[in-house]
Amino acid sequence: MQTRSRSLTWRGQAFHFAYLPESDRRDETALWAVSRGGEFIGMMPCSPEVTTQDFDRRGFRWLSELLGDRRAIPR
Repeated sequence: MQTRSRSLTWRGQAFHFAYLPESDRRDETALWAVSRGGEFIGMMPCSPEVTTQDFDRRGFRWLSELLGDRRAIPR
């Protein structure tokens, strides 16, 4: 992804993903800080080199695992 931040709408709520460049070390997976309504909710591991479509899929999967609704993962 060329952008270092991304917003996704999941189950009618907006989630913001912000890339943390200090997490991008060779020995670790890059991390994205995730917030909802300005409140931090977690860290999602994902390479910044994935496509936007792959990032969205990973983001939806991560949200469903965190918030507990696997039926809501878009395909």
